[in-house]
Amino acid sequence: MQWNGILANTLTYPFLLKACSCLQMVEMIHTQIEKNGFLGDIFVPNALIDNYSRFGGFVEKGFTKEAIELYDRMERNGFKLDDGTVISILAASAESGSLAMGLKVHDSIERLKFRCSVAVCNTLVNMYAKCGSLDKAWNVFNGMSKRDVVSWNVMLQGFAMHGHGREALCVFERMKKEGFKPDRVTFIGVLCACSHAGFIDEGIQCFYAMEKDYGIVPEIEHYGCMIDLLGRGERLKEAFMLVNTMPFEPNAVIWGTLLGACRLHGATELAEKVLDHFKLDRTDPGNYSMLANIFAAAGDWDGVATVRLQMKSVGVQKPSGASSIEIDNEVHEFTVFDRSHPNFDSIYGMVHRLAQDLKRVAHPKDATLPVEVGELVI
Repeated sequence: MQWNGILANTLTYPFLLKACSCLQMVEMIHTQIEKNGFLGDIFVPNALIDNYSRFGGFVEKGFTKEAIELYDRMERNGFKLDDGTVISILAASAESGSLAMGLKVHDSIERLKFRCSVAVCNTLVNMYAKCGSLDKAWNVFNGMSKRDVVSWNVMLQGFAMHGHGREALCVFERMKKEGFKPDRVTFIGVLCACSHAGFIDEGIQCFYAMEKDYGIVPEIEHYGCMIDLLGRGERLKEAFMLVNTMPFEPNAVIWGTLLGACRLHGATELAEKVLDHFKLDRTDPGNYSMLANIFAAAGDWDGVATVRLQMKSVGVQKPSGASSIEIDNEVHEFTVFDRSHPNFDSIYGMVHRLAQDLKRVAHPKDATLPVEVGELVI
């Protein structure tokens, strides 16, 4: 088209963007749009921001400042909110933990008096909850004129993921009082809430009430939550028994959860049984790492060495863990031994200082901490 001297117009770019199969193509077309002055059109910016949302774009890559600048520019050029675009951007903000971008969209919703559907409100609640702003999530939830089961599930899971078990159970009770019937997702949230808050007996009651009171047959995800619940509560024999009696073939997640509980409570013998006698996913380096940490906590360095040899023999290597934090509207991601950040010197200096302070607080006599062989070189 360009070789033949035919210039692109406002209809060209939306179709081009729709055909894009990767983020790099979207960014290339974005450059052409700016170069040729088409950001002043209504349809082209709408198509552009929809594609960035679809591919995760600036927001999920951590470029929150760039995302906000693009969003502001599109608003100035007549960008109109619609359910699909708002949900896409908020979902991307939730997955990346970018609270600043989510706040920006919420501000636009209120300033433009955009009429939010239940789906948009649910996405707002989910975004705030995943970004750790539970007060704002709660305010949006309570301000909804209409709710569906998803609304209750999102709010319940928001409390659950941050360890607010009592609040999650209160949402569950209120949900039932207002006439909403819990579904399978509801009970995953309830069981997770009980697990994280240490409500062992309450969780067990909810698990057995699923089928008895609501006709919901527990699925493998619910059994996984129960294994986690019992494991955190140091009821490892019950957890092990549940694994052996569940009506499904235990998968890697189930065994991995039980192995994690063994690590938490130093149950070396049970951990070895899990690895030796059952179909644990031996290609998952996380399982080996947990077992090595169990041996290390028990002071069994021969056991640690054996696990390391097993890892080498089957060719698995534990990938570096990653964490992220949002500072000044920018998401920074860090991995173990990562030195790519421009401020890594001062960051590692602070980490070292914190480690020394923690040693003195946790073990004032010998100033030693348990060794984490899954993440550190020993």
